[in-house]
Amino acid sequence: MKKMYRIELKNSNRLAKEMALLACLSNGSKYIPLNEIEAVAKTELIRYPSLYDGITIHLIDTTLLIDRGTENLLVLTEIEVMELDQPEMTAQEAKDLLDELSPTLHRQTNTGLLDDTTPELLN
Repeated sequence: MKKMYRIELKNSNRLAKEMALLACLSNGSKYIPLNEIEAVAKTELIRYPSLYDGITIHLIDTTLLIDRGTENLLVLTEIEVMELDQPEMTAQEAKDLLDELSPTLHRQTNTGLLDDTTPELLN
């Protein structure tokens, strides 16, 4: 199982956008734990107190909530997704599959799409 984040950005606040970006980066590459994202957000609150006046950060189980009073700015929920093995395919199997899917393309070994045998593709 792989951990990812469900991201609900509800308001365009700078802090919320930056934490959503961190969650997106975590989804696409190396996993960043939720408590580390919380630590970054709290550091921003300390660094810029007047900019983020009234904003609170709550880590509840697998959810990070950034809000301003009763208005949710960002909700990050940690979820687990199942990883599937991707089947490997040889070049010949890929060509055969393409031929099945598109019979108008008559593929031949060592020829491209723009050769003399496929003039209909030039239009």
